Amino acid sequence: MPKYVVVHSPFPTPLSIEQATPLLKRLAGSMTAEAYWVGSWCQTNAEGKAVKAFCRWDGTNLETVRKATEKLLPEMPIEAVYPLTTLDSGDFR
Repeated sequence: MPKYVVVHSPFPTPLSIEQATPLLKRLAGSMTAEAYWVGSWCQTNAEGKAVKAFCRWDGTNLETVRKATEKLLPEMPIEAVYPLTTLDSGDFR
């Protein structure tokens, strides 16, 4: 299945893990076979709160991923959605 990165920025307010947990649980419980969240990496501020997120999704196509993200996380603005190719350093040793 194709891979995508969804960039969420800027957050309305910086989020701690505790504050983000209800959003992420809602997201994890609402995914479909056509688009599902795999994991995220977050840029954090000096207090350790997330200000921007880079979320890995697998999906049938870019629009399906965009629509799923907009529906499941309407409070998190989407800066962009990009096709993704993952590379692992172990592949080049």
